Amino acid sequence: MQLISYSFVALWMLTFALYYLVPKKFQWYILLAASLVFYVIGLRGFPLGLLLTAVTTYGCGIYLKNSLEREKTESSQCADKESKKACKAAFSKKRKRVQILYIVFNLGLLLLYKYAVVLMPFAETLTGSHIGFLEKVIMPLGISFYTLTAISYVVDAGRENCKIETDFLKVLLFLAYFPAVTQGPFNRFDKMKEQFEREHVFQYDRMLRAVQRFVWGAFKKLVIADRIGIFVDRVYGVETSSVTGSIYACATVLYMLQLYADFSGYIDMAAGVSESLDIMLPENFKRPYFAKSVAEFWRRWHITLGTWFKDYVMFSFVMSGTGRRISKACKNKASGMGRQVVPIIGTMLVWFFTGIWHGRTLAYMLWGVYYGIIMSVSLLLEQKYVGWKAKFHIKNGKAWSFFCKARTWVIVFIADVLIRSESLAQAGAIYSAFVTRLNLRTLLSREITSYGLSKYDFMLLAVVLLIWLAVSVLEERGEDVRTYFAYRPIVIRWAFYYGIVLLVLITGIYGGGYDTAAFMYQSF
Repeated sequence: MQLISYSFVALWMLTFALYYLVPKKFQWYILLAASLVFYVIGLRGFPLGLLLTAVTTYGCGIYLKNSLEREKTESSQCADKESKKACKAAFSKKRKRVQILYIVFNLGLLLLYKYAVVLMPFAETLTGSHIGFLEKVIMPLGISFYTLTAISYVVDAGRENCKIETDFLKVLLFLAYFPAVTQGPFNRFDKMKEQFEREHVFQYDRMLRAVQRFVWGAFKKLVIADRIGIFVDRVYGVETSSVTGSIYACATVLYMLQLYADFSGYIDMAAGVSESLDIMLPENFKRPYFAKSVAEFWRRWHITLGTWFKDYVMFSFVMSGTGRRISKACKNKASGMGRQVVPIIGTMLVWFFTGIWHGRTLAYMLWGVYYGIIMSVSLLLEQKYVGWKAKFHIKNGKAWSFFCKARTWVIVFIADVLIRSESLAQAGAIYSAFVTRLNLRTLLSREITSYGLSKYDFMLLAVVLLIWLAVSVLEERGEDVRTYFAYRPIVIRWAFYYGIVLLVLITGIYGGGYDTAAFMYQSF
């Protein structure tokens, strides 16, 4: 069930009506029912994977709660500090074992579903027989998202950073909450629990803002992302030798915008649906193409995923016994640069796992390693940048700011060729085309309109991209665009609202029956 579909709008409207009609104590039950309906219809089957994760998450949470309570009781009865310390260490060790078992089981489920198709040829080679059941494995909807969300709850519970839930249905709602289950953003249990449990009263202004955000997301998805997708798919889908480097460069730049418009469009729609129910989701994008470095780019792109890896991979490694031993051994080596060894190892781990999470091909692993290396080199050279700027008399200003942004765009551009290509061989051929047959003149010839978009489509794209840029500039300056337009004259305000709606309805890319293309991050 796509967010832009008759069935989803019907579910949203029914949920919205019931949600504000029922008493406070039943409101979260409405959310749970809507989430399960959404999930079952979207999956078209029994949600076994989701339920397995929910049951193990709930069970592990209850175990941790009981263990923490027993630890406090028994440690309070200890006669001296040494025995109290030994008591806490024993309980902590048991909890870690259970948490590791839980994480291995749920990550095992994720890897099984995600890599079953990839592993099938190897399994058949080893066994010498056809393994038919792997062909029938259906990846549970949103498993890449709800698995990491569940792990965050269990780790936070073990760290005593959140209150452990004793109601299984609330844990299930946290994992299956329908605006966020398929593509995020990643939520934290303590923040969502408080919102699920408090009373929600209908407010017209909030509903209007929610619909505005949903429509803006639909605009980015249907008018921008799906239109760009036609061109990008055609260019990357033909024989590599028949396409010039400039056409590939144009397609890759547009792919960068397509991916951003598609994913941020989904987040806007999900946030709009959730806001209409008085549940605020965390922001997941902060205009990444205004970033002046790759590190800043990834602090602005898919923010909740980056935060998840920082909190549960990087922090866990740095604070582990291994991380501390490495840090101690390297601290005073290489004129103080040894201090960066642990952060660099942590960064490489984060980006290797980020690549695996995003895709099941070697290209995604290399994509992760590529970003890991760039981040690591930046860490090593961070102090030298200051000296180099002073040596060459480089001053902070508009020219330097633009250079930093352009440098970031180029780095992202190179990475996106890798993940958009159908194979590593195609990626290599495209990189070669940039050098050996760039041929910029083809961008101004009729050839560019032979890949699915007419000159009028390109003109429309230019207009809507300028609208998107104008909105982004306002947001970058700290403006809340919805509030900004709310205080404009009524003619200007409603002209903008109706203009966006008409663009979505008239120029959006639809299939039969106003169906839409699947969101790109659903495949991750």
